[in-house]
Amino acid sequence: MIEQEKMKFGEWEMFLRNISEFVQMAKINGIKFEVYTNEQGKHNKAHLLVSTSSPSMSIAIEDAEILACSGKISPPQIKAAQKWVGDN
Repeated sequence: MIEQEKMKFGEWEMFLRNISEFVQMAKINGIKFEVYTNEQGKHNKAHLLVSTSSPSMSIAIEDAEILACSGKISPPQIKAAQKWVGDN
């Protein structure tokens, strides 16, 4: 992530923190992308919670690395989620 992107993310983080504990960024083909602004101690990287009907995973914003996963998410959904995070 370049320095300008880090600054922009920091601005958004501060803005979102004042609105809500989480914000849904997108919902595409049954996959929800949410940012939790006050999650403490779970992961050391800035990340999104990506969820389907019940399974979920945390994906790092910087490099789309899967940080955690609960339940079974299909490989095509994982690829689609990582692509969306990488593109956005």
